[in-house]
Amino acid sequence: LIRGHGSTLEVYWVRRGDQVSFMPGFYAFPGGVVGPGDAALPIDGAPDERDRALLASAIRETFEEIGVLVASAGRRDAATLAEARESLLCGEATFAALARELGWRFDARELPAAGRWRTPPFSSLRFEAAYFLARCPEHAEPVIADAELAAGEWITPARALEQWQSGDAVFAAPILSTLREIAAGEDRLAARLALSPERLGDPHRIELSWGIVLQPMPTRALPPATHTNAYLIGDREMALVDPGSGDPAEIESLCKLIARLGADGRTLTRILLTHAHGDHTGGVAAMRSRFNIPVFGHAAIADRVALDGTLADGDVVSLATPGPAWDLRVLHTPGHARGHLCFLHERTGALLSGDHIVGAGTVIIDPPEGDMAGYIASLERLSRLPIRTLFPAHGSPSGAAQRRIRALIVHRHEREQRVIDALANSASSMSDLLAKAYADVARPLWPYAERSLLAHLLKLEAEGRAGREGDGWRRGNGAGSSDPGKPSGGPGSTR
Repeated sequence: LIRGHGSTLEVYWVRRGDQVSFMPGFYAFPGGVVGPGDAALPIDGAPDERDRALLASAIRETFEEIGVLVASAGRRDAATLAEARESLLCGEATFAALARELGWRFDARELPAAGRWRTPPFSSLRFEAAYFLARCPEHAEPVIADAELAAGEWITPARALEQWQSGDAVFAAPILSTLREIAAGEDRLAARLALSPERLGDPHRIELSWGIVLQPMPTRALPPATHTNAYLIGDREMALVDPGSGDPAEIESLCKLIARLGADGRTLTRILLTHAHGDHTGGVAAMRSRFNIPVFGHAAIADRVALDGTLADGDVVSLATPGPAWDLRVLHTPGHARGHLCFLHERTGALLSGDHIVGAGTVIIDPPEGDMAGYIASLERLSRLPIRTLFPAHGSPSGAAQRRIRALIVHRHEREQRVIDALANSASSMSDLLAKAYADVARPLWPYAERSLLAHLLKLEAEGRAGREGDGWRRGNGAGSSDPGKPSGGPGSTR
């Protein structure tokens, strides 16, 4: 949605609320999912039913979310629109019924196609998004009335890009590409936008926040993950974090991306590892050899990966930059793995969280390397740091970092209480405990859940709240609520 011309050209964008499950805190354009009645909305010039449904969804969602109606005819005075929107949001009327009653007409020529995008393979949700370009009707003023949106504003594309480059705004690749095209001017704007997905090149440059470029690499990760996110960090010197795949085609794709970044003056100078699991280190040898660069990780992984130097908690990785600092603070976060590290860019609050916090669900804690007490303690530590955005090794990056961290802490305490409740005064087998404590988890995931169950039991054993009896486990003398002060009602988990 745009308004103005030339130097006054502005685009309307919204910030997704912290409570939404997909990309919370990210900036986006108004829009949503195609509804069941959208294909039936009359739209002049719509080429087919599919395009009509997509256009209708864009029109309806824009009206629902921000109160702007992009209609070419019908009653559109402010009072009528406000009343109609209220009826729609309350479920008293459908959009198609309101259009018939108020004589609204829609013309596809006023909403030209502005690009078709598919979510990348790392995304926890996969879908295709159709973009359309529309001018805001004269005198219309957007008003947010959607629980999923935290804010909205008119902004020049240049200013939006400045906020992205400073780390104050995070958004997906289609938003970045669209803003750049709008900033280039109005000449053939819709046509340029429609072609912009094809001009990104292969591989696509996924830079959700300036200086953090994501390259999803297919790996043999634990389900439901299918890819490991490698990251290129910095805007002059770059660090490569977790090149997970050693497949020659994937290495070549990663090298092509590095070459494209090199055209911007960025140079790869080192490899950083969050931990030593194979889906994070598969490409280390190839990339070290290709670029003749050193590899760094925690000392605890030196027996599994050839390191050129070690990193400890509190160390700072300094990357040369022409602008604001690109220093990464090293955080030792044991739990999923003994030598697990996270990397915090304190200026923007961006955390490269490795496997400590993944994009969706929870990570497996697999003893003996996995330690539940250490994992929860590491989460508690992260909850006290100025972290705003999470860039995980698996799944989608997201804002609302502290909400996510606190939810994981609550979930682990709730799961622990389920384990305590499943224990009896006499020995119970692991299979019996699993069926009780993980009844909400799909059975195909039980082999993985059993490893996290063992991690909980070992933690409880160390605390005197569980004990072994033969091949089973029983309640310990100190068994009770895992933490009565913790709130209930946290999110579920796959494991």
